[in-house]
Amino acid sequence: MTKTRQEPLPPRPLGSAPGDPEPRAGPVVEEPPVSSPYWTTERDAEAISPLRKAAIVLVSLEQSLASQLLSHLDRSAVEMVTWEIARLERVDPAEREAVLEEFYDLGLRRLCFVFEDLVQMHDADIRAAFHDEDLTTWALALAGAAATVRAKVLGALPAAAAGALTQRLDHLGPFRLSESEAAQLEIAERLRRLSDCGRIRLPEPNSREEVIV
Repeated sequence: MTKTRQEPLPPRPLGSAPGDPEPRAGPVVEEPPVSSPYWTTERDAEAISPLRKAAIVLVSLEQSLASQLLSHLDRSAVEMVTWEIARLERVDPAEREAVLEEFYDLGLRRLCFVFEDLVQMHDADIRAAFHDEDLTTWALALAGAAATVRAKVLGALPAAAAGALTQRLDHLGPFRLSESEAAQLEIAERLRRLSDCGRIRLPEPNSREEVIV
């Protein structure tokens, strides 16, 4: 939208009589500033089409997570999103950030959360999900987890709880991998429910990277 401003009156021409009408200045048209060809932080994420949002999310996640999201779509929707991905020329980092934050708020963070993401969580959030009566469940979950996950959990717990969990791990005995995976799923779901209640905040997915197409 163009705006106008009134210029000050120019001086009276030489030789003009006092009764002559004052010269009048016409409006000066100011052209709007040239907008940036890329995303700016002031632009609302709602201005992006849902199809472009879906394409940005999919190219910003690792293949396994992208495939998991696509599995919930019908064939025609998959074809439309795939075509939109092929049309993407550039995704500005600020645009990608805004789109992903919107999807995280809608539940993408919950969908992508897995037991191994405990290494990214705050200690207080891990303590909120730990109960002494669940020592066996935690021990089974940690027995099949990476050493970094085990160290993170034991370091987050109070000394007494960490000692009890370590002792249960040492005396766990033989176990099936499926039992460990089931325990990890149970604890991960507990953390998701705590997040749903607003008691903790889940971390961003491990696969979140700076991706510019």
